[in-house]
Amino acid sequence: MSSLPTPPARRLVKPSWRDARLVVGVLLVLLSVVLGGLAMAAADDRVGVWAARTAMTPGDTIEEEDLVRVEVQLGDETARYVGAQERLPNDAVLGRAVRAGELIPASAVIDPTDQQVRPVPVHVDPIYLDNLTKGSRVAVYAVTEEPEEGADAEPPQYEEVLEQSTVKRVPKRSRAVVGGGSPSSVTILVPEEQVQRVLSLDRKDTPIKLVLEGGSPERVD
Repeated sequence: MSSLPTPPARRLVKPSWRDARLVVGVLLVLLSVVLGGLAMAAADDRVGVWAARTAMTPGDTIEEEDLVRVEVQLGDETARYVGAQERLPNDAVLGRAVRAGELIPASAVIDPTDQQVRPVPVHVDPIYLDNLTKGSRVAVYAVTEEPEEGADAEPPQYEEVLEQSTVKRVPKRSRAVVGGGSPSSVTILVPEEQVQRVLSLDRKDTPIKLVLEGGSPERVD
């Protein structure tokens, strides 16, 4: 019985760069890395825009030191805000209040001549300074009729003269002071057509009373 011929053993050959399969595999890995990087770059379309560093009120001049750059992803809404790459207009002011950290709307940037409110300093009872800060929204109460005089005179009656006003400046006062004392000067923003009326109602003997937005008007009685 004759034996079958035995095929010679093949030696294992170490893959080399000339192996087509190895080259194709490496190219596929590199291609996936590149495509992944491009996809991530396309997904991260954040842009730099300006936000308020602190609370700002209508009439405040917009200076770069009052702003902070933030990176945000707004898509089609980007044009609604002031881009950090844009040059701020000279002497531009805010036309409305902006909270600390809020993005600066492009529509809020106006020319100083277009302001519709004016800062007006008024005498305010110190007890109404509690929790009052720049940017606070308040209702303004004043005595609209000349108070009576004499021992039997009724207490002066306060009426709301401005539904919403923004506080622009408050006096510095010690935390130890909880109320009482002489009226303090607070600057509020008043519509131009109401400025003269508010000034005429500002009396030291019957100081203006400010109630924070959402507060109880009963406090002014």
